[in-house]
Amino acid sequence: MPDPALPRFTPHLLVPWSAATLVPKKQTARGGGDDLVDRSADRQGHVTRLLEGLRQAQHEAVEDRRESPAENRPDGFAIRVEAAEGHGLNLGALDSSGLTLLSAHPATPGHPQDAVVWIPDGLVPTFADKISQFTQDTRDHNPKQAATVANMQRIQRALLEHFWQEEAPLPELQAPRWWELWFDPSITEGDQIQGLRRTAAELGWRVAPRSITLGDYHVAQVEAPGDQLRLLLTTNCPAEIRRPNFAEEIHTTQRALQMPLVADLATRLEQAPPGSPTVCILDTGIRQEHVLLKDALAGRAQSAFPTEGPEDRNGHGTWMAGLALYGDLDAALTTNDPVRLTHGIEAVMLLPAKTPGTPRAFGEVTADAVAVAETGSVEQPRARVFSMAVTKHSVRPENGTDGTATLWSATSTRSRPARPSPSATTESNCTAPPTRPPPG
Repeated sequence: MPDPALPRFTPHLLVPWSAATLVPKKQTARGGGDDLVDRSADRQGHVTRLLEGLRQAQHEAVEDRRESPAENRPDGFAIRVEAAEGHGLNLGALDSSGLTLLSAHPATPGHPQDAVVWIPDGLVPTFADKISQFTQDTRDHNPKQAATVANMQRIQRALLEHFWQEEAPLPELQAPRWWELWFDPSITEGDQIQGLRRTAAELGWRVAPRSITLGDYHVAQVEAPGDQLRLLLTTNCPAEIRRPNFAEEIHTTQRALQMPLVADLATRLEQAPPGSPTVCILDTGIRQEHVLLKDALAGRAQSAFPTEGPEDRNGHGTWMAGLALYGDLDAALTTNDPVRLTHGIEAVMLLPAKTPGTPRAFGEVTADAVAVAETGSVEQPRARVFSMAVTKHSVRPENGTDGTATLWSATSTRSRPARPSPSATTESNCTAPPTRPPPG
């Protein structure tokens, strides 16, 4: 059977941003070490401070590992090396002689360059000796190991925040959320992904069913509270931690992946100021306790039916409210920035869950719904826009199929508020849910 003919006109994709390659920071962090700091005034003091930081980091790592099962204890630990302000580290030296450069952050205003380095327990004396050589001179009367040691300002135990590679700040650590972990297999002989799964099983974390290999790295996603994720630093240390970007659209991902994003967005919402305009949704009601809607709704949920409350048993009204309040919800869910709302929402149930005992024309119900919205709030008057994204499917030879107005559509476009208020009423024939309903 021949392939079907291609349509003459096909949609095009417009990508209005530049492509970017996702690579480990280690791959882009070479260089540094030039323009050495002059330590001639106190070379011994500089070495003493660095060695004390190294010994303290090892001590903390050893103490933390005592709490882990013997089979989960690594034979090394991660340190953070901070550069002197305005100078660069010799990253090549931190990725040789048995040391492994896990990642590096470039210098930014107010924050010097730093690097996270994995150091095996057995190489601590060797690394300490290299630092100590800075107090000695070469035949040319220059400090030994100057290219490596001179620009170091501080050595400390690497903390969870030092592995974070996103420009956005590290999220708050108490609530469970999804994290993306990049593992460097060169620092251990064990299977790091299996180690992660064992730890996750013990602590009740969830791990994405599949991991991927990117270059020399193994990448996995895990849902866990950040303060528990710290345990990996003593059992199965990652090279980098990032915020995951799931391939699916937010609204098509598993509900388990949506909910942490929803909870995070709820903490970043800034509601519209009192007296701001509202969008009044005439639909199937609304879920009044929805975490992304309840504060913007602020109790303004009513019903045009005396025998039914405004609770949404269908879902469509809640979807429309989310669309009216946020527009493209993906943008709000996939950022760490505050989301400032400029308007509120209201809801009036227009479509009952049960058939009323006495038939009521939708034109009448629509007029009543508008009146309920206009008279039911103590905050009147306020700027209000009505949104009614429902309609009746007309079939020939009924009115409406030939462009003539039905009672319902005429009432929708001519409804007037019970008291003066900047208002508008809109109707569409959208009966399907929006593309991106609010999760949860």
